[in-house]
Parts: sequence; C-alpha cells; structure tokens
Amino acid sequence: MGRTIRILSLLLLALTRGHAEDTSTTETHTETKTTEYGPISMVIDQLADMAVDVSDETSSQLQANIERTLMDITDNIDAMTTNAMAEMSIAIDDTNQLLMANPSCNAAWNMQEFTINVTDQLRACTMRLSGMIGAYRDDGQQVLSNVQSFVQQMAQLPILCQNQAMGAALAPLGLSFDNSNSCFLRGMTAINQGLAEAMHNASLLLVRTRRLSQEQGARSQQCSDAVVAQVVEYLRVQRANCS
Repeated sequence: MGRTIRILSLLLLALTRGHAEDTSTTETHTETKTTEYGPISMVIDQLADMAVDVSDETSSQLQANIERTLMDITDNIDAMTTNAMAEMSIAIDDTNQLLMANPSCNAAWNMQEFTINVTDQLRACTMRLSGMIGAYRDDGQQVLSNVQSFVQQMAQLPILCQNQAMGAALAPLGLSFDNSNSCFLRGMTAINQGLAEAMHNASLLLVRTRRLSQEQGARSQQCSDAVVAQVVEYLRVQRANCS
C-alpha cells in the first residue's frame, strides 16, 4: 500500500511540473491552452488513468488479503475440530465396540449421541473465533468499499474538472474552478490523501484481525485440547469398568 502512495505522489509531481510549465508559457501558447481538448487535458487523462490502474491493483490486493485472512480463520477452525476428533476416534471406536458387546456395562451408551455431544463441546471452544468471521467480513467490506470509492473519484475527476456545470459534485472536496488543471491537481491531492487514510485503516484492520485470530485461536486450541483429554479419560474409565 505504501508503494501505491509513492506512485500516486510521483504522478502528482509530474502533473505539477507540467502545470508550472504550462503557466509559464501562457502568453506564447494561449491558443493551445484554450482548445477544448489540448495537450494538458490529454496529460491529465493519462495521469488519471495511471492513478486508477495503480489504485485498482491495490484494491484487488486488499480484497485478496481480506479473503485470505477469512479463509485462514475458517481453515483454522476446521482443522482444530478435525484434529480433535481424529485424536478421539480410536478411543471412541474401541469403547463403542466394547460397550455394544457388553450392554450391561452402560445400557445408556449411544455412540451417535456421544459424538454429537463431543462435537458441540468442540464447537463451543471455537465459538468466539467463529464470531470473528462475520465481524471481520463486514469490516473488511467497509474498508474495501472506502478504498474503491476513492478509485472511482479518481476516474471521474478529469471530467468533473473540465465541466464547470458539475461544480456542485466537487463541493465535498472544497474545489473551485479557476481552471481545470489546478482543479485536477487539488482534487487528486485530496483524493490521494483520502485514499492513503483508507488504506492505512485497511492495514490496521488486517493486522488487528490477524493478531486477534492468533490469540483467540490459541485459546480455542487450549479448550479443544482440554475437551480431548476429558473425553479420552472418560472413555478409558468406561472401558476399565467393563473389562
């Protein structure tokens, strides 16, 4: 994301230099500047296209990071439950065979109900971790939407700056219309600042979510390990009492 800000800053610097050169040659190139679509307008469009391309790439990378983080949390939950059940499977099967062969040992034994009960206990261990998925998905969509809104503003800025009749659309940016070139400069600067803040917030969300998921994942793993230990011990006692 820092790379994007540097690139956009270079684009603004290039346009600023072009604007300065254009201003210094106003007297000798009046006809060129006052054409409906002259060289400066072409440069503005090209710079806007470049900025949009860079920002689009950043937006796509952000979306990929959000989706990957969501997938990591989901995979962690699935792996935790799968591994726990795998650790208990032999003990459950051995106990089931013994108790089914000796109904008097535990007449109330039901392997299906027992397995469901254990699964519910494991699910409770990962409940908070699972709850993070929905909250992070909503927050991620919001920060992504914020970034994409600035990309859209970049794409629309050249047209808005060239059309003074649409000046009201630029009011939120606090722009006036002394000329379309300075309008574009100030508009791109404001958008660039907003985009930088939006991407910074997105980075904070990613870092915070990964940290919290690791912390909650560790607690969930401890809970899962405790469930496994309790179940294995319970089954050992059941087999011992039936031998």
